[in-house]
Amino acid sequence: MESLGTVALVLGGGNALGAYHGGAFTAIAAEDVRVDWIVGSSIGAITAALIAGSAPERRVATLQEFWHRAASTSGEASWVPKEWRQPLQVASALQARLFGRPALFHPRLLESSWAKDQPGLYDVTPFRNTLIEMVDFDRLNDGPTRVCVVAVDVETGEEVVFDTRNERIGVEHLLASAALIPDFQPVTINGRVLVDGGLADNVPVDVVLSEPPDLPLTCFALDLFPTHALPPAHLLQAAQRQSDLMFANQTRRSLRDQREIWRLRRPGHPASVHWLEYRGTSDEIAMKSYDFSGAILKRRWHIGEQDMRAALRVWRETPARSSGLMVYPPMQHPDAFEASDDVARQSG
Repeated sequence: MESLGTVALVLGGGNALGAYHGGAFTAIAAEDVRVDWIVGSSIGAITAALIAGSAPERRVATLQEFWHRAASTSGEASWVPKEWRQPLQVASALQARLFGRPALFHPRLLESSWAKDQPGLYDVTPFRNTLIEMVDFDRLNDGPTRVCVVAVDVETGEEVVFDTRNERIGVEHLLASAALIPDFQPVTINGRVLVDGGLADNVPVDVVLSEPPDLPLTCFALDLFPTHALPPAHLLQAAQRQSDLMFANQTRRSLRDQREIWRLRRPGHPASVHWLEYRGTSDEIAMKSYDFSGAILKRRWHIGEQDMRAALRVWRETPARSSGLMVYPPMQHPDAFEASDDVARQSG
Protein backbone atom coordinates (compact mmCIF):
# COMPACT_ATOMS: atom_id res chain seq x y z
CA MET A 1 0.00 0.00 0.00
CA GLU A 2 1.48 3.32 -1.12
CA SER A 3 1.76 6.45 0.98
CA LEU A 4 3.89 9.48 0.22
CA GLY A 5 3.96 11.53 3.40
CA THR A 6 0.58 12.04 5.06
CA VAL A 7 -2.54 11.62 2.93
CA ALA A 8 -5.74 13.23 4.19
CA LEU A 9 -9.25 12.90 2.79
CA VAL A 10 -11.74 15.68 3.55
CA LEU A 11 -15.36 14.86 2.77
CA GLY A 12 -18.14 17.43 2.52
CA GLY A 13 -21.84 17.20 3.23
CA GLY A 14 -24.65 16.84 0.72
CA ASN A 15 -26.93 13.95 1.73
CA ALA A 16 -27.63 11.77 -1.34
CA LEU A 17 -24.82 13.48 -3.25
CA GLY A 18 -22.44 11.54 -1.00
CA ALA A 19 -22.39 8.62 -3.43
CA TYR A 20 -19.68 10.72 -5.12
CA HIS A 21 -17.47 10.01 -2.08
CA GLY A 22 -17.90 6.29 -2.61
CA GLY A 23 -16.66 6.45 -6.17
CA ALA A 24 -13.73 8.67 -5.19
CA PHE A 25 -12.63 6.26 -2.48
CA THR A 26 -12.95 3.36 -4.94
CA ALA A 27 -10.32 5.07 -7.09
CA ILE A 28 -8.07 5.58 -4.06
CA ALA A 29 -8.38 1.93 -3.06
CA ALA A 30 -7.78 0.74 -6.63
CA GLU A 31 -4.45 2.62 -6.69
CA ASP A 32 -3.48 1.26 -3.27
CA VAL A 33 -3.03 4.69 -1.68
CA ARG A 34 -3.04 4.63 2.11
CA VAL A 35 -5.25 7.31 3.67
CA ASP A 36 -3.91 8.38 7.06
CA TRP A 37 -6.54 10.91 8.09
CA ILE A 38 -10.21 11.37 7.18
CA VAL A 39 -12.19 14.47 8.13
CA GLY A 40 -15.90 14.66 7.40
CA SER A 41 -18.98 16.78 7.85
CA SER A 42 -22.56 15.48 7.53
CA ILE A 43 -22.65 12.66 4.95
CA GLY A 44 -18.87 13.12 4.78
CA ALA A 45 -18.66 12.11 8.44
CA ILE A 46 -20.76 9.03 7.67
CA THR A 47 -18.46 8.10 4.78
CA ALA A 48 -15.42 8.59 7.02
CA ALA A 49 -16.88 6.20 9.60
CA LEU A 50 -17.82 3.59 6.99
CA ILE A 51 -14.26 3.65 5.63
CA ALA A 52 -12.31 3.74 8.89
CA GLY A 53 -14.77 1.42 10.61
CA SER A 54 -14.25 -1.38 8.08
CA ALA A 55 -11.35 -3.71 7.39
CA PRO A 56 -9.21 -2.28 4.55
CA GLU A 57 -10.19 -5.05 2.14
CA ARG A 58 -13.89 -4.45 2.91
CA ARG A 59 -14.05 -0.67 2.68
CA VAL A 60 -15.28 -0.32 -0.89
CA ALA A 61 -17.79 -3.14 -0.37
CA THR A 62 -19.08 -1.41 2.78
CA LEU A 63 -19.64 1.84 0.89
CA GLN A 64 -21.37 -0.04 -1.91
CA GLU A 65 -23.66 -1.78 0.56
CA PHE A 66 -24.54 1.49 2.29
CA TRP A 67 -25.59 3.17 -0.96
CA HIS A 68 -27.40 0.04 -2.10
CA ARG A 69 -29.51 0.25 1.05
CA ALA A 70 -30.05 3.99 0.57
CA ALA A 71 -31.09 3.71 -3.09
CA SER A 72 -34.63 3.73 -4.35
CA THR A 73 -35.85 2.04 -7.51
CA SER A 74 -37.79 5.11 -8.64
CA GLY A 75 -36.33 7.94 -10.67
CA GLU A 76 -34.20 7.98 -13.78
CA ALA A 77 -33.23 4.79 -15.58
CA SER A 78 -30.76 4.45 -18.42
CA TRP A 79 -33.46 4.00 -21.02
CA VAL A 80 -35.50 7.07 -20.00
CA PRO A 81 -35.64 9.83 -22.67
CA LYS A 82 -33.74 12.95 -21.66
CA GLU A 83 -36.86 15.11 -21.53
CA TRP A 84 -38.38 12.82 -18.87
CA ARG A 85 -35.37 12.81 -16.57
CA GLN A 86 -36.05 15.92 -14.53
CA PRO A 87 -39.71 15.05 -13.81
CA LEU A 88 -38.60 11.59 -12.65
CA GLN A 89 -35.86 13.09 -10.50
CA VAL A 90 -38.42 15.40 -8.91
CA ALA A 91 -40.65 12.39 -8.25
CA SER A 92 -37.75 10.50 -6.65
CA ALA A 93 -36.82 13.41 -4.41
CA LEU A 94 -40.44 13.95 -3.40
CA GLN A 95 -40.77 10.26 -2.60
CA ALA A 96 -37.82 10.54 -0.20
CA ARG A 97 -39.25 13.72 1.28
CA LEU A 98 -42.71 12.28 1.79
CA PHE A 99 -41.92 8.69 2.74
CA GLY A 100 -38.24 8.69 3.72
CA ARG A 101 -35.74 5.93 2.97
CA PRO A 102 -36.13 2.64 4.90
CA ALA A 103 -32.45 2.35 5.89
CA LEU A 104 -32.08 6.04 6.78
CA PHE A 105 -35.12 7.96 8.00
CA HIS A 106 -38.88 8.13 7.93
CA PRO A 107 -41.32 10.99 8.55
CA ARG A 108 -42.59 11.62 12.03
CA LEU A 109 -46.26 12.08 12.67
CA LEU A 110 -47.14 15.73 12.23
CA GLU A 111 -47.80 16.25 15.93
CA SER A 112 -44.46 14.61 16.82
CA SER A 113 -42.54 17.02 14.59
CA TRP A 114 -43.88 19.92 16.64
CA ALA A 115 -43.17 18.30 20.01
CA LYS A 116 -40.84 20.29 22.23
CA ASP A 117 -38.32 17.49 22.69
CA GLN A 118 -38.34 16.29 19.06
CA PRO A 119 -37.71 19.26 16.72
CA GLY A 120 -37.26 17.30 13.50
CA LEU A 121 -39.38 16.28 10.54
CA TYR A 122 -37.83 12.81 10.29
CA ASP A 123 -37.05 9.97 12.67
CA VAL A 124 -33.46 8.75 12.16
CA THR A 125 -33.79 5.53 14.15
CA PRO A 126 -33.27 3.47 10.95
CA PHE A 127 -30.10 5.46 10.24
CA ARG A 128 -28.81 4.83 13.75
CA ASN A 129 -29.44 1.10 13.36
CA THR A 130 -27.76 1.02 9.95
CA LEU A 131 -24.64 2.72 11.30
CA ILE A 132 -24.45 0.45 14.35
CA GLU A 133 -24.66 -2.56 12.04
CA MET A 134 -22.21 -1.37 9.38
CA VAL A 135 -19.51 0.50 11.36
CA ASP A 136 -17.02 -1.28 13.61
CA PHE A 137 -16.58 1.50 16.16
CA ASP A 138 -13.65 -0.23 17.86
CA ARG A 139 -11.79 -0.31 14.56
CA LEU A 140 -12.84 3.29 13.86
CA ASN A 141 -11.41 4.53 17.16
CA ASP A 142 -8.42 2.23 17.61
CA GLY A 143 -7.31 1.66 14.03
CA PRO A 144 -4.47 3.41 12.19
CA THR A 145 -6.67 5.94 10.36
CA ARG A 146 -7.28 9.16 12.25
CA VAL A 147 -10.89 10.34 11.97
CA CYS A 148 -12.40 13.76 12.70
CA VAL A 149 -16.07 14.64 12.37
CA VAL A 150 -17.46 18.16 12.50
CA ALA A 151 -20.70 19.39 14.05
CA VAL A 152 -22.03 22.82 15.07
CA ASP A 153 -23.21 23.96 18.49
CA VAL A 154 -26.71 25.19 17.74
CA GLU A 155 -26.69 27.61 20.68
CA THR A 156 -23.35 29.33 20.04
CA GLY A 157 -22.77 28.62 16.35
CA GLU A 158 -19.34 27.26 17.23
CA GLU A 159 -17.81 24.45 15.20
CA VAL A 160 -17.16 21.33 17.26
CA VAL A 161 -14.55 18.83 16.04
CA PHE A 162 -14.50 15.28 17.39
CA ASP A 163 -11.11 13.64 16.87
CA THR A 164 -10.23 10.00 17.49
CA ARG A 165 -6.85 11.18 18.76
CA ASN A 166 -8.59 12.81 21.71
CA GLU A 167 -11.87 10.95 22.26
CA ARG A 168 -13.93 8.03 21.12
CA ILE A 169 -16.37 8.67 18.31
CA GLY A 170 -19.67 6.82 18.47
CA VAL A 171 -22.92 6.74 16.57
CA GLU A 172 -24.19 9.88 18.37
CA HIS A 173 -21.28 11.91 17.00
CA LEU A 174 -22.10 10.78 13.46
CA LEU A 175 -25.79 11.59 13.87
CA ALA A 176 -24.88 15.01 15.28
CA SER A 177 -22.67 15.82 12.31
CA ALA A 178 -25.53 14.91 9.96
CA ALA A 179 -28.36 16.58 11.91
CA LEU A 180 -29.45 19.12 9.32
CA ILE A 181 -32.21 21.09 11.01
CA PRO A 182 -35.19 21.24 10.69
CA ASP A 183 -35.22 17.90 8.85
CA PHE A 184 -33.32 16.02 11.57
CA GLN A 185 -33.37 16.84 15.24
CA PRO A 186 -30.25 18.06 17.09
CA VAL A 187 -28.15 15.63 19.13
CA THR A 188 -26.92 16.44 22.64
CA ILE A 189 -23.37 15.37 23.50
CA ASN A 190 -21.64 16.41 26.72
CA GLY A 191 -24.33 18.99 27.36
CA ARG A 192 -23.95 20.66 23.96
CA VAL A 193 -26.81 20.65 21.45
CA LEU A 194 -25.26 19.85 18.10
CA VAL A 195 -26.40 20.03 14.48
CA ASP A 196 -25.06 19.44 10.99
CA GLY A 197 -21.42 20.47 10.50
CA GLY A 198 -22.21 21.71 7.01
CA LEU A 199 -24.03 24.72 8.47
CA ALA A 200 -20.62 26.21 9.31
CA ASP A 201 -17.90 24.16 7.59
CA ASN A 202 -19.27 21.88 4.92
CA VAL A 203 -15.84 20.80 3.64
CA PRO A 204 -13.70 21.14 6.79
CA VAL A 205 -10.35 21.39 5.05
CA ASP A 206 -9.17 23.88 7.68
CA VAL A 207 -9.16 21.06 10.27
CA VAL A 208 -6.32 19.46 8.30
CA LEU A 209 -4.48 22.59 7.19
CA SER A 210 -4.54 24.32 10.58
CA GLU A 211 -2.26 21.67 12.04
CA PRO A 212 1.38 22.01 10.88
CA PRO A 213 2.21 18.66 9.25
CA ASP A 214 4.87 16.31 10.59
CA LEU A 215 5.44 15.04 7.05
CA PRO A 216 4.65 16.34 3.57
CA LEU A 217 0.86 16.53 3.40
CA THR A 218 -1.49 15.75 0.53
CA CYS A 219 -5.15 16.58 1.08
CA PHE A 220 -7.96 15.52 -1.24
CA ALA A 221 -10.94 17.77 -0.45
CA LEU A 222 -14.26 16.60 -1.91
CA ASP A 223 -17.01 19.19 -2.27
CA LEU A 224 -20.49 17.98 -3.24
CA PHE A 225 -21.59 21.42 -4.45
CA PRO A 226 -19.98 23.25 -7.40
CA THR A 227 -18.52 26.73 -7.15
CA HIS A 228 -18.95 27.34 -10.88
CA ALA A 229 -21.95 26.66 -13.10
CA LEU A 230 -23.81 28.22 -15.99
CA PRO A 231 -26.39 30.92 -15.10
CA PRO A 232 -29.79 29.37 -14.27
CA ALA A 233 -32.25 29.22 -17.13
CA HIS A 234 -35.40 28.62 -15.07
CA LEU A 235 -36.74 28.62 -11.52
CA LEU A 236 -35.66 25.10 -10.57
CA GLN A 237 -32.11 25.79 -11.71
CA ALA A 238 -32.10 29.05 -9.76
CA ALA A 239 -33.12 27.21 -6.60
CA GLN A 240 -30.42 24.61 -7.20
CA ARG A 241 -27.79 27.27 -7.74
CA GLN A 242 -28.75 29.01 -4.49
CA SER A 243 -28.01 25.91 -2.42
CA ASP A 244 -24.82 25.20 -4.40
CA LEU A 245 -23.39 28.64 -3.69
CA MET A 246 -24.30 28.66 0.00
CA PHE A 247 -22.19 25.55 0.59
CA ALA A 248 -19.50 25.69 -2.11
CA ASN A 249 -18.32 29.18 -1.24
CA GLN A 250 -17.46 27.97 2.26
CA THR A 251 -14.71 25.87 0.71
CA ARG A 252 -13.42 28.73 -1.41
CA ARG A 253 -13.17 31.00 1.64
CA SER A 254 -11.49 28.32 3.76
CA LEU A 255 -8.82 27.69 1.14
CA ARG A 256 -8.18 31.39 0.62
CA ASP A 257 -7.81 31.91 4.37
CA GLN A 258 -5.46 28.96 4.68
CA ARG A 259 -3.36 30.20 1.80
CA GLU A 260 -2.76 33.45 3.64
CA ILE A 261 -2.01 31.66 6.92
CA TRP A 262 0.52 29.40 5.21
CA ARG A 263 2.25 32.39 3.66
CA LEU A 264 2.98 33.70 7.16
CA ARG A 265 4.18 30.38 8.55
CA ARG A 266 7.80 29.51 9.08
CA PRO A 267 9.09 27.13 6.40
CA GLY A 268 8.19 23.54 7.12
CA HIS A 269 6.83 20.49 5.38
CA PRO A 270 4.84 21.34 2.24
CA ALA A 271 1.15 20.66 1.71
CA SER A 272 -1.01 20.32 -1.37
CA VAL A 273 -4.79 20.38 -1.64
CA HIS A 274 -6.50 18.71 -4.55
CA TRP A 275 -9.96 20.24 -4.53
CA LEU A 276 -12.60 18.09 -6.22
CA GLU A 277 -16.22 19.04 -6.61
CA TYR A 278 -19.22 17.12 -7.79
CA ARG A 279 -20.49 19.08 -10.76
CA GLY A 280 -23.18 16.62 -11.74
CA THR A 281 -25.13 17.37 -14.88
CA SER A 282 -27.20 20.30 -16.04
CA ASP A 283 -30.45 18.38 -15.62
CA GLU A 284 -30.09 17.73 -11.86
CA ILE A 285 -32.77 19.38 -9.79
CA ALA A 286 -32.81 21.70 -6.78
CA MET A 287 -33.82 18.79 -4.53
CA LYS A 288 -30.87 16.72 -5.77
CA SER A 289 -29.61 16.04 -2.24
CA TYR A 290 -32.82 14.04 -1.64
CA ASP A 291 -32.73 12.20 -4.96
CA PHE A 292 -31.79 8.63 -3.96
CA SER A 293 -32.78 7.02 -7.26
CA GLY A 294 -30.44 4.15 -8.04
CA ALA A 295 -29.43 5.41 -11.49
CA ILE A 296 -28.50 8.84 -10.12
CA LEU A 297 -26.46 7.32 -7.27
CA LYS A 298 -24.56 5.14 -9.75
CA ARG A 299 -23.85 8.19 -11.90
CA ARG A 300 -22.53 10.14 -8.91
CA TRP A 301 -20.37 7.19 -7.87
CA HIS A 302 -18.93 6.93 -11.39
CA ILE A 303 -18.17 10.67 -11.59
CA GLY A 304 -16.44 10.54 -8.20
CA GLU A 305 -14.28 7.66 -9.39
CA GLN A 306 -13.33 9.51 -12.58
CA ASP A 307 -12.55 12.76 -10.77
CA MET A 308 -10.37 11.07 -8.16
CA ARG A 309 -8.44 9.16 -10.81
CA ALA A 310 -7.66 12.49 -12.47
CA ALA A 311 -6.62 14.04 -9.15
CA LEU A 312 -4.35 11.09 -8.33
CA ARG A 313 -2.75 11.40 -11.75
CA VAL A 314 -2.00 15.10 -11.12
CA TRP A 315 -0.63 14.24 -7.67
CA ARG A 316 1.77 11.64 -9.05
CA GLU A 317 2.93 13.77 -11.97
CA THR A 318 3.54 17.03 -10.06
CA PRO A 319 7.08 17.59 -8.75
CA ALA A 320 7.38 17.76 -4.97
CA ARG A 321 7.78 21.19 -3.34
CA SER A 322 10.07 21.98 -0.48
CA SER A 323 7.59 24.10 1.49
CA GLY A 324 4.36 26.08 1.27
CA LEU A 325 0.79 25.30 0.33
CA MET A 326 -0.29 24.36 -3.19
CA VAL A 327 -4.00 24.40 -4.07
CA TYR A 328 -5.34 22.71 -7.18
CA PRO A 329 -8.81 24.09 -7.93
CA PRO A 330 -11.29 21.67 -9.51
CA MET A 331 -11.78 23.67 -12.72
CA GLN A 332 -9.75 26.27 -14.52
CA HIS A 333 -11.45 29.64 -14.21
CA PRO A 334 -9.75 33.03 -14.39
CA ASP A 335 -11.37 34.17 -11.15
CA ALA A 336 -10.93 30.95 -9.16
CA PHE A 337 -7.88 32.28 -7.35
CA GLU A 338 -5.53 35.16 -7.81
CA ALA A 339 -2.47 34.04 -9.74
CA SER A 340 0.37 33.35 -7.34
CA ASP A 341 3.34 31.06 -6.90
CA ASP A 342 1.59 28.85 -4.36
CA VAL A 343 -1.55 28.19 -6.34
CA ALA A 344 -1.59 25.86 -9.33
CA ARG A 345 -4.51 26.04 -11.74
CA GLN A 346 -5.56 22.65 -12.94
CA SER A 347 -8.56 21.36 -14.80
CA GLY A 348 -10.77 18.92 -12.88
